[in-house]
Amino acid sequence: MKKLIPLLLAMAVTLLAWSSFAPAQPQDPANEEKPMFYRLTPGVYVNGWPRFTITYPKDWLEMRPIPLQSFRTSTPGSTQRDWFYITILSNFIPLEKLADIWISYFRNVAADVTVVSDKPSWLRDGTLAWETEFQMVMNSLPCNYFIVATKKGDLWIFMGVGSYSGKIGEDLRAIPYSIEFEPGKDEAVKVPPDVQEFLERQGNDILSHDLTKVMANYSDKYLNSGMRKGEKERDIKQWINSITSVKGGITEFVPAGDRAYLTGFSITNSGTSPITETSIIKENGEWKWYGNQRDPAP
Repeated sequence: MKKLIPLLLAMAVTLLAWSSFAPAQPQDPANEEKPMFYRLTPGVYVNGWPRFTITYPKDWLEMRPIPLQSFRTSTPGSTQRDWFYITILSNFIPLEKLADIWISYFRNVAADVTVVSDKPSWLRDGTLAWETEFQMVMNSLPCNYFIVATKKGDLWIFMGVGSYSGKIGEDLRAIPYSIEFEPGKDEAVKVPPDVQEFLERQGNDILSHDLTKVMANYSDKYLNSGMRKGEKERDIKQWINSITSVKGGITEFVPAGDRAYLTGFSITNSGTSPITETSIIKENGEWKWYGNQRDPAP
């Protein structure tokens, strides 16, 4: 578990501040349609950065992600027999260490953890991946986890399927392998001067370790996958003092009046991570983080 602690810290620290942007052409300001990375279409998840799509059963429901997850969905009903989640983090550990990473975690939350399989694989486009399957007893019930991981630059993309049905069938295995990357969507673009000023202010406030200043950049109506402003403040309080550098970029920016949709990445001394908020709102002439305004089931 000691080797896992730095990894989990990097996964938990997701900043929303930048001090510089890579030059590129701005997006069409006339486009006010909500972008795909903001909308959630039943059965299709679109990740803002890095840009990829994953398909899952259309009748599955979006669930509130647990810490370290970017997205989570599960079968409908109170039992949630099957579920799927995505985790994205910065790490240089080789793919073949996938089982070593997760077995340490599972042994802290479950009993009788065993590795069923652990082997290399390939995505549909030929990208190298690694898959591993675990069996365990979780919540006093037999549970199986099937995890596929791939790398994009220095990022790990974990795609996990869990089930209390006693097995991981081919239908569940197909979910992580449905991933499709979209080329040309991961480079930084220019944003309007007032938006860049807002982002730079956020970065400076984080580097000051002044939590009050940081939270002034969040709307009181902030809502992001079930997380509201008060909970966001408690989350930031856990890691803000460890941050000594911030930079990053916006990779898509879509203005819509007093709202704007955006996605991109941040880089800190703890690593690289994607933006999770995906929208900002102008209140009293100032931009604020607004979130994706979704409130999924816990």
